[in-house]
Amino acid sequence: MQQGRGVPRSRWTAGQCFGPDHDPEQYRLLEFRHRGGEAEVWRAERTSHSGRKEIVAAKIMLERDPSEVRRWLGRWEDVTHNANRLGVADLVVPTFLLGPWPHPPGRPSTGLVAYQISPWLDAVPLDQWARSATGGPAAAAEVLLRLCRIVDDLHGKRWVHRDISAANVLVDADALVKLIDLTFLTPLDAALTVAVFTPGHVPPEQEQVGGYPTAAKDLFAVGTLARTLLLPDAGRLDLHEPDAQTRRELHEAGLPGAVADWLCEALDAAPERRPSPLVPWAERGGELLRALPAEGRISCLQLVADGWGRPVVVTGGPGGVEFFAASPDRARTRLQPDAAPPPAPALPPAGGPAGVREIAAGRAADGGVAVFAVDRRGVLWCGTSGQGWSEALHSVAGIAAATTPFGEVAAWTARGGTVQMLRWTPGVALSVSELRRCPADRVLAATAEPDGGWALLVERHGRLFHCSVADPDRYRRTSYDGAESAEPPASRQLLAEPVAAAALAAGPGGLRAGAVLADGGVALWSLGASGWRRAADLVRPGGADRAEGFALVGHRSGPTCAVVGGGGVRLRSLSSGDAWWRPTLRPATRVALLQGADWRLSLAAVVEDEVHCWQEDEALRWRPVPLEQC
Repeated sequence: MQQGRGVPRSRWTAGQCFGPDHDPEQYRLLEFRHRGGEAEVWRAERTSHSGRKEIVAAKIMLERDPSEVRRWLGRWEDVTHNANRLGVADLVVPTFLLGPWPHPPGRPSTGLVAYQISPWLDAVPLDQWARSATGGPAAAAEVLLRLCRIVDDLHGKRWVHRDISAANVLVDADALVKLIDLTFLTPLDAALTVAVFTPGHVPPEQEQVGGYPTAAKDLFAVGTLARTLLLPDAGRLDLHEPDAQTRRELHEAGLPGAVADWLCEALDAAPERRPSPLVPWAERGGELLRALPAEGRISCLQLVADGWGRPVVVTGGPGGVEFFAASPDRARTRLQPDAAPPPAPALPPAGGPAGVREIAAGRAADGGVAVFAVDRRGVLWCGTSGQGWSEALHSVAGIAAATTPFGEVAAWTARGGTVQMLRWTPGVALSVSELRRCPADRVLAATAEPDGGWALLVERHGRLFHCSVADPDRYRRTSYDGAESAEPPASRQLLAEPVAAAALAAGPGGLRAGAVLADGGVALWSLGASGWRRAADLVRPGGADRAEGFALVGHRSGPTCAVVGGGGVRLRSLSSGDAWWRPTLRPATRVALLQGADWRLSLAAVVEDEVHCWQEDEALRWRPVPLEQC
């Protein structure tokens, strides 16, 4: 049945008994499951008059006032009668009794309490099922469709549930769905005697005592559960802007706009525009969700270097964080054929947070690597070799990192509409400062500027901006205008169209930025005295070459960029013409570039859900790098 998380202890203990007045020990408490606002739920055993035993779910009302006990019992008796008369499949219809409080065997208690008894189901609440499900979007679509069939059947008979929530929808191991807790089951033509408000599941319009129920409330609640199935770790839905919040969360989870458009139909602020009946809507959504690619093992990657400048690939995905480094037998070079391999870099423990969506990493002056990972709940984690993994911030979007001139690792993310800067000092601590004059909904990229400041690419209201910010500590000492301020003003709009990915690099030719646009094209901008100008279209939209990822690095011979997509991996030095080097034509989804201390470049990409890596040799010819998992 239902399993609570972090719930208070029960006032009763396993082994106590309860039952009707004529048989006060007919039921025995076995296991406490959870406590809600008005009841406790237990797994219990019933002994029939013939001696047969069966497992049931027992909901024990906590109200002690006898008049309230009888009021609940009368309401529940009506529920049983009405639900049985309706005959809606997969509604769990309870029975009810009035009897003494739970008590030790042979020691009946005084006072009366109401009990709701339901068949025991080996199932869990919908949100718990969604967090542990492994079937991906297709399995979520099937659960949603089954729920919609139940609700449509109920509405077709002109009745409404009025309290649909994740706790009241149970899903078993075969993804079969049951709708429970029929306390507020009501016909559409009956005036309301009580209003029901379940946080996170009620629409903008609210029930009023004396008014009449509407099916639109159930429709909205089903929409909130569709969101839960696709975003199982998301927080409670903000009922002031459910559409905007859901669209933002789905975008951050990498789901296409068509899925957001479909789901938000059920969250429409206008009740008459919500889909009814629900089954055709769920079937349309199922087609969209089944067409999505299965979630890969690797959702993001980053490159850092070991002590000899060899690439170390850091990846994140559903299983957490993994590290891949060059094989030990590749440690020797032509210049140092007899040299011993350098010590392995000081990496955080593999694993870390589950469900990693975005990752950034940097190597400090002491050789230690700091990794910043954003999980699917929007929690930012920091991992180091000495301190392991710890939560740094909640409700963040985007992450970028770089090594400071002082050998520290800095990272930037957006939280609450503002950029947050994190700094890891080896052997000291992780510090966080807020850049209040740098508004952002998401951080996409960062790099060091020649004057010691930082350049950021951030997204704000669907637009891409360049922000030039000083190191907070440095700026407090030398303010640009002499005023008492913690930050310099800086924000330049770069373009006014949404982007899927972006990169930023500084080099001898100045600052350059590139982005994968919503249409799959890739554009490049350069910063001059008159501001940003669009310098080139590296990939035109459409066709098999549609880009999915982009990386950019500054280099003494000019900027170098890499693009991945259905056409494979492409690398190009922008100062050497239009020719692309294509190490593989197999589909690729993520890419990273790194310039080592010896100016050699390294390239890593996720090719068909596997990590591949290449590096320049001493003659600047690209060679594949065999990798081993650290």
